[in-house]
Amino acid sequence: MRAFGQQSDPPTAAPELALVDGVVTALRDPARLDALHELGLLDSAPSETFDRFTRLATDLLGVPVSLVSLVDAERQFFLSQQGLPGELAARRETPLTHSLCKYAVASGRPFVIEDARRDPRFADNLAVSALGVVAYAGMPLVLEDGSAIGAICALDHRPRRWTELELRVLSDLGAAVKEILDLRVALANESHCDRLTGLPNRTLLVTTCDRMLRQANGDGLVAVMCAGLDDFTQINQALGTDAADSVLQAVSQRLKQSLRTTDVLGRLRGDIFTILVPNVPDEQEALGLAGRMRAALAVRPLRIGSEELSVTCTVGISTGREISRGADMISEAAGAMREAKRHHARVQVAEEHWVESATARLQLWEALRGALGRGEFSVAFQPLVELQSGRTSGFEALARWQHPLLGQVSPADFIPAAEATAQILPIGNWVLDQACGQLAAWRRQGEASLYVTVNVAPAQLEQPNFAEEVESTLAGHGLRGDALVLEITEGTLLGSGPILESNLASLRKLGVRIALDDFGTGYSALGYLKRFPIDVIKIDRSFVEDIEGDRHNTALVAAIVAMGRGMGTHIVAEGIETAGQLNVLRRLGCRYGQGFLFSRPLPAADSSPSATYYAA
Repeated sequence: MRAFGQQSDPPTAAPELALVDGVVTALRDPARLDALHELGLLDSAPSETFDRFTRLATDLLGVPVSLVSLVDAERQFFLSQQGLPGELAARRETPLTHSLCKYAVASGRPFVIEDARRDPRFADNLAVSALGVVAYAGMPLVLEDGSAIGAICALDHRPRRWTELELRVLSDLGAAVKEILDLRVALANESHCDRLTGLPNRTLLVTTCDRMLRQANGDGLVAVMCAGLDDFTQINQALGTDAADSVLQAVSQRLKQSLRTTDVLGRLRGDIFTILVPNVPDEQEALGLAGRMRAALAVRPLRIGSEELSVTCTVGISTGREISRGADMISEAAGAMREAKRHHARVQVAEEHWVESATARLQLWEALRGALGRGEFSVAFQPLVELQSGRTSGFEALARWQHPLLGQVSPADFIPAAEATAQILPIGNWVLDQACGQLAAWRRQGEASLYVTVNVAPAQLEQPNFAEEVESTLAGHGLRGDALVLEITEGTLLGSGPILESNLASLRKLGVRIALDDFGTGYSALGYLKRFPIDVIKIDRSFVEDIEGDRHNTALVAAIVAMGRGMGTHIVAEGIETAGQLNVLRRLGCRYGQGFLFSRPLPAADSSPSATYYAA
């Protein structure tokens, strides 16, 4: 009996070229490639999740080789493999000339070969002639949206008549792998959407912009517009967080109605919306679109509950062609918007110096690649001081980068670059491990109550296993959860998704404390204190800087301290540089602080965990 797409007899001619023509067309389908790339699994590390399936295929089918492969436009990548020779197993990929999985992917149906040596279709396929593959059975991995992105297959080095039972086993294993991939797609889609408005977030906007750029024709431009609402901070302060959220939702609906079906609207962050516009003939057309968008928003007031609000926006624009990068264009548009607000303009096109800045950022990204492995990173420690006693209560661990040519690179430069290129994940994990290791060493020296704080990027908190990694790192150094404070910013919490919130809840169960950094600079801080498990509030240095002579700053700090006391939340003042600032903070009842008055960030060897500074 023939089944699962087997051919009854090989053709007498050798239609390999005709077959390849159809395969190439199918494999290079843009929608299929987008679905494959958005999985984020190409070039990923080996995974026990997928290795289980290839081990089962090898054992149950009695074959020497089994694979879970992802088929790209020019290569196949082995998500998992069993039985490949050493060099090929280490490389984990082959060009498509060595692939048989490409036929299963191109057809979207099971593909079975009993003896490739007798089938003229595969006479030139290097999987047969170079790798010795004789028998093959492959089940395509077709996502829920219909995109065939790879295959699970079994290989043999001798002729083999595949039985119905063997093919059913392989099909069942493929179905299980497909369920995992579909779940990954669903989670990615959920985490790529802004929770408040349902619009694409920055991650999805970058991916979509890159796709538009790849598909742009020779004469067309892709335009990116960042629209920031005017005076939104005042709206939030006057009406409260819930009403402000309703404004953002209403604005998203109003903007949607002003766009063409080919345009994409997303929420970049806070009150900044981003519009991606493909096939724009020139900048003048982009300016016209921005004007129409502003007019659509301002044409009539928004009704929010019993209030009617007139809302306007300021727009920054960047344009690009195929060679541009989505992340750069969005940053340039956002920069143009900020420049427009600074000069009280309404629409601003990104200027040449911003493009030059983007080139500089690209050079920085290149330098950042591999810097961690080359040992260019270190960790500095700045003491957190109990202000009344002057006692050191803990340390903040801060990443430092010394490049052989660029010298000491400012965190203000390399942290955004690391976040934009996903290098923040390994760097962040390394800093966490180094900080916990140093804390464990200090505690062994007798500093049993000392703790360490580590900054965490939004991308880290969006990793499904982040809380487990923190738990493993603490356990590896013999520390409990209460030894660690993780610092996040208000921007991290904007549009937070279920993965981030689950991680925060899991960290709370571990005893890890969460600090809200730069408090008072975001747009809805009080709402975050109510919604999220915040243990520590760090008063932004901008409030501390003028606290001696500015009664408004003094009143604000006093209010924050009183609020923290009422909520049982620790308050830390950042940026203390003078004895006068220290005295005012003591008088206001602020318990903890850090800043150059006590110590600059120093290497661990130069830090003193038992030091006392300016005791009252």
